[in-house]
Parts: sequence; structure tokens; C-alpha cells
Amino acid sequence: MVDLDAPVRRVPVRRHHKTRRRTRLRTRPTLLGVGVVILSAGVLVLFPALAGRARMVEGRDAILLARQALLSGDAAGARKAFLRAESAFLRARAWVDNPVINLIGYLPILGRTPDATSAMAEGGGLVAQAGGEVADSVGRLPGGISSLSPVDGVIRTDHLERLAGPLERAQALVDQARSAVQSSPASWLLGPVARARDQFVEQLDDAERAVDTSAALTRTLPGFLGQDGVRRYFVGAQNPAELRGTGGFIGAYGMLTARNGRVRIGDFRPITDLRDVNPGRIEPPNESYASRYAPFGGAGFWRNINMTPDFPSAAEAIENLYHRSTGVRLDGTVLADPFALAALLRVTGPTNIPGVGVTVDADGVVPYVTNEAFADIADADQRKDVLGEVAEGVFDRFLSGTAEPAGTARALVDAASQGHLLVHAADPALQSGFDAAGLSGRLPSAGGDFLAVVANNAAGNKMDFYAERTVRYDVRLAEGGSAASVATVKLANRGPAAGAPAEVIGPYDQSFEAGENVTYLSAYCARSCRVREFRRDGAPEPVGSDSELGHPVFWTGVRLPSGAAQRLEYAWETARAWTDDDGRGTYRLTFHGQTTIQPTRLAIEVLAPEGSRIMETSPGMRVDGNRALWEGYADDRMVFEVVFERPLLARIWRGLVRFLSTPVFSPE
Repeated sequence: MVDLDAPVRRVPVRRHHKTRRRTRLRTRPTLLGVGVVILSAGVLVLFPALAGRARMVEGRDAILLARQALLSGDAAGARKAFLRAESAFLRARAWVDNPVINLIGYLPILGRTPDATSAMAEGGGLVAQAGGEVADSVGRLPGGISSLSPVDGVIRTDHLERLAGPLERAQALVDQARSAVQSSPASWLLGPVARARDQFVEQLDDAERAVDTSAALTRTLPGFLGQDGVRRYFVGAQNPAELRGTGGFIGAYGMLTARNGRVRIGDFRPITDLRDVNPGRIEPPNESYASRYAPFGGAGFWRNINMTPDFPSAAEAIENLYHRSTGVRLDGTVLADPFALAALLRVTGPTNIPGVGVTVDADGVVPYVTNEAFADIADADQRKDVLGEVAEGVFDRFLSGTAEPAGTARALVDAASQGHLLVHAADPALQSGFDAAGLSGRLPSAGGDFLAVVANNAAGNKMDFYAERTVRYDVRLAEGGSAASVATVKLANRGPAAGAPAEVIGPYDQSFEAGENVTYLSAYCARSCRVREFRRDGAPEPVGSDSELGHPVFWTGVRLPSGAAQRLEYAWETARAWTDDDGRGTYRLTFHGQTTIQPTRLAIEVLAPEGSRIMETSPGMRVDGNRALWEGYADDRMVFEVVFERPLLARIWRGLVRFLSTPVFSPE
């Protein structure tokens, strides 16, 4: 093994006396010499990179062990593993930062690999420090992590508060780690180092989301759980087999009360028990909500009150209407769908549906409550209650404290982060915490490009159980930060026209057919976008246009008999889709998803400006020439980023123009 820290042994130079031989060597020294230097430098870069990799793998494995120990309740073991991880990353960085490799760092191109490796080692050490902060704080709690679990319906809010400070310090450390890695070179790296960097960025994304969410919740949940007095929340059970903007039709509701961490959920009742109000006699959550949804009953009609994809708007409408209907003021709203129940059932175990004699588990709860129950249960009122009864049973099991605490907490956060559990607080200070945690279901207002495809069932049936949806977004980036895009939405109805209960296939009334899927479909784009053309199955036709919370919306009706399909194409231009920073462009697309029974397939293709070269993409994207591509199942909220570099001559010309256009002096 080569010891790079050993003293350099000087080898005597053997002198050649043959002039002809010496002359031949002198005729070709430049190219050969450069080749030898580059080859030697490459070996010197590769060797410490691989040696450093072993230490970073050691650090990564220690972090994984620490995380597992923490989740299993072994805070002391987690702390020791985080310390081992920090030590391994420090040794990896020291190895890469030795004097010989520092010299290589000055070479063009080759110097990028040790820089990136050193940044990853630094970032890994900072993440290990962050984990140590969390492990220390959890270890100081009486009972460790299990003390965060409900016991007989009580959640210790003081324990949550004690974690807030350490989690904020962990946030700062993870932010430093992200800054270190993102500022390191991303191109012209050795293959193993480039792949490691991509994986590290993806893992940092996960770590950042986890610590940000945890920090925000520890600040917010004590107040939400009634630390300062009694709080009352509307809890609605959504059914995505009949789609609404926030996820699904609210078929049943219950009341959750919280005081000093003691949580109780009352019996669930059909939403039809609540009184509707003329929308003109109730204040809407905002002007765009009133404009878009008043024709469907707006903020006064319980069956359509959550047609908007912006959950805070729907929640405020629910809270206003509940007060108008019952005289009771609410402190917030919680909506859960069957996927959230499935996540909890994986931790709590199966639950029995009272009065039905059916037991559902994590794998069976979604198909049962959204489809199969309609054939099993003959009584209409009992059938309407089934989703609420399952939700009630699952929440009761959770609050009893019999489930494993870390797994239950993780299941709740995962369900919320994927849009299956939505939480709103009427108190703006508490709501800002849910926003910071990324759990508010708010329609994004960030810059860059944006896409959302939102369906609302218009037939009053449960045919969205059989609906299939594919979304493709093709983006061609142009000069000046603009983009020309085509969003293609394919909808298919794979459901039956006969042989199923009328509650599932309809018809709701004579204007519909059995087995027909009727959808009010809305496509949202970035604030600066303008539609050029709309086509249905290749034929151009008019499309409705509107606006919601600053986003242009293009809407149309889709009627699909059993077995039918349609292709809808929206061609639009976005004026401010990407930003330019001295020849380095950054395109960012935010995709806002909608929960569907059959997962939505999503495909993204971004074509960089002609002549430019893609430098970086979000993890998971594939680069093919000057195209960045992604394909998979859509999630609740996804952000895609593509960084590209303009041609060298274009950058030089741009700099020259900027220099020549800069005044030499400013007049007084």
C-alpha cells in the first residue's frame, strides 16, 4: 500500500550520453509530458477518492445504524453510532485534503474530483452532528422516544417542546451540509464520485425534509393539541373514488377535541347531516374561490366544498360553513383519506368495522372502503358510515398508545407529506408551522414553472376507483427565460357499465349513464403562462379559462363511457419559466399532485436552449444530450430542477455587451 504521508525518496537521475537519443526525446516532450502529468494526476486523484470512499461508506453505514437505533428507542446507541459516523467523515476529509491532493486541486478539470469528495465528507460530518443533537435530546426525555407516543389519549406537549431547540440546531447543521455539497463541482467528476454526489444530494433532500418537518411540528403541535385551552377540529373522511380537489368527497365527519394534549374523537356521522347554506349568504375564503366554485355551491354546499386543490381555502370554507350551520366555532380542520388509514394500520394492526363483521388491514382498507363495501353492505345509511367508522377505529387505536411510537409517528408524517392527511389551523401562528413543515396542502406560489391537473367528479358516482390518468409535460426552454410547453393528459375509464351497485356506477340521475365517468378537469400553470391551443383527441377546440390564487386555470368537461378514453393537450407559453445567472440557467418545475386510487403516471421532458449543456438535474432525472427526462408515479408535491450552461461564445458575448453597456461614471 502506498503511504502518501511518507517522506519523498529522491531517486538519482541517470544521465544519458548519447546525443542522438537525447535529441529524439527533446523533439516530442510537450505532448508526452502532458500525458504523463495528466495520467499521474488522475491516479493521484483516483486513489484518495477511492480510499476516502471507504471511510465515507463507513460513515454512511454508521448513520443508518444510528437512525435505526433511534427509531427503535435506543437513543444512547444512536448517539454512539452518530459519533462513529462523524469520526469516519472527518477521517475521509483529512485523507482527501492531504498536501499532495491539494496540489492536484489546482489542475483544470482533475481538481474538481477532490473538491467534490471533500465537500461530501464535510456534509456527511455535519449530518452526523445533526443526528447527534437529535439523539441527545431524545435520550434526555423520560422514557425516550416512547414518551412522544399517546398514552390513554394523551400526548405530552411538554416533551414536544423540549425537542424544539435541538431540532432547530439540527436544521442549521443540515443546511450547512447542503450548502457545502451544492457549492461543490457537479461536472467533470470521476464516475464513482459523480454517482456518490448525486446520491448524497438526494439523501440530503430527504434529511432536510425530515428535520424541517420535525422542527416545525415540535413548535406547532403543543398549541394545536390544546396547550393553552380547549381546541375543536372538524375531521373529514375523504373518498378518492369520487374525486374532489383536495383528494375526495367528504362522506363522513367527526369532531376532535384537544386540551393539554388529551385528544378525543367523537362518533363519525354522514356529511348529509349538516345543513347547506346559500353561497351568497356566507363569506368565502377568498375571491378566487368564490369566483370558481360558486356555480357548484361554493362555500355553502358540503358535497362540493373541497373542489379546490388548495387545502387552506377548503378548510377555511369548512370552518365558516360549520359555524354558520351549527353555531360552533372551529379551531381547524383535518381531512384523511383511506391511504392515511392504511399507513396507520401498518402500525396499529387490523381493525374491525362495527356492525359489519368485516376486519380490514393495511392492504385491504383502500379497496374495501372505496369500492367493495358498497356490495357488502345493503343498508344505505350504514354504507355511508363505513369510511368514518374505519377512521374512528384506526384513530382510537392510535390514541390508545398500544402501537409502536416511532413507527406511528413516521406513518403519520409520511401520510401527511404525501397529501393523505391534511391539517389546517384557524390560528395563523399555528398554520404557519404546518406551512413550514410542508404539510398544509397549500397551492404553491413559488416562481418558475408550475403544473397541476385536478379532477372533480361530476356524476355523483364512485367511478374514479377505475379511472386511469397519465400526464406528460414537454418543455422547450427558449431565450429570455421563456418556455413553450405542452401538457398532455390521458384519461381512461376502465370500470364496468353493469353488475355493480348503483352507488358505484350510477347513474345519479337521468342526465348520466351507468358506468360513465364525468369529470370537471382543470389544468393549472405558472403565473406568467398563456395558453396557445387546446386539443381534444387531436382536434382543436375552445377551453374555459379562469384564475385561482394567481395561477391561470384552463378547464373543460370530460365524459367517458365505460371502456372509453380521451387525450387532452394544453399548449402554453410561460414568460418566466427559468432564470439566467451569467450564462448559467436554472429551470425549476413544481408539480402539485392529486390523490387517485390508481396512481397517476407522470413523464417530464425538458429541452435546454439550443447549444447549451445540462450541468445538473434533480436526483432521479436522466440526461440525454440536452434533454432532461423523468418518468414514474406522481407524488403529492414534486420539484424538478435542471441547471444548464450557455455556449461559451454566447457567455463571452453577453459579458462583453454588459461591459460595454455599463456607464463609466454616473452623472451627479
